[in-house]
Formats: sequence, structure tokens, C-alpha cells
Amino acid sequence: MRVTWYAFIATAPVVAAAGFLSPHLETDVGSPLVVSLLVLAMTLWVLATADRDANLRLDRAKRAYAVHGEVRRLLLDHWLVLLVVLLRLEIIVLGGLVVAVWGVGPWASLWFVAAGALLIARAWPTERKSLALIERARELLP
Repeated sequence: MRVTWYAFIATAPVVAAAGFLSPHLETDVGSPLVVSLLVLAMTLWVLATADRDANLRLDRAKRAYAVHGEVRRLLLDHWLVLLVVLLRLEIIVLGGLVVAVWGVGPWASLWFVAAGALLIARAWPTERKSLALIERARELLP
């Protein structure tokens, strides 16, 4: 799980640098402000739904564990939930690149990249989190 996390967190500085190195392009979507506001709306949507979605997925994994009772499968499901969460948070980081290239510019994009990177950092997989999941899942065993 940590290797996956490292791969996602490593994209933040790459995206930030790419935002400054990429040329500013025009788009038919609208003005740079419109593009930036669309990325902001998308970011807020991801923030509003990511935690709820992760909790639903973890609940499904715990219920499945109550049926099969295999810790290995529970941890695999946990990794898949982490992967989905990281993919959703990566959308925020990549939104920063969109703001840099088609939006209001690279300095504003840093806010999106930083927000995404901080949220990815919060998702750091710890042994404590895995043990808590196993403990809660064992409570569901018959």
C-alpha cells in the first residue's frame, strides 16, 4: 500500500513543475477564469464525495470478510479502496495542471496541487489503520 501511496504523492511536484514549464493554451470551453472555476467545482465535488465513497467501500469489504473470514482478502480490498481514494485525489492534483495550462495560470494551480497533495498525504497507509479495519471486520464475524 505504501508503494502505491509513494507513486501518487510523487506526482504532485511533477505536476507543479509541469504547470510552470508548459505553455499557456487557449480553449473553446471559455475564459481562463471559467476553466479555473470548473476545476474548482470538480475539486469540491471530489472532496464532498471521496470520504463517503471510501467508507461505503470499506463497509462492503468488512461485510465480505464476515462471509469469507480471510484477512488477506480483507487487506487486498483495503488496498483497492486506498487505490480508488488516491485516484480520486489525484484528480485534484491534475486539475492544477489544467488550471496552469488552460486556466488562470501556474501560480493559482499551486493551490490545487497543494490541496491534492495534502489530502494524499492524509491517506498515508499505517499499520494502525489496517489493524483497526481488521478489528472492526472481526466484530462482524458470526
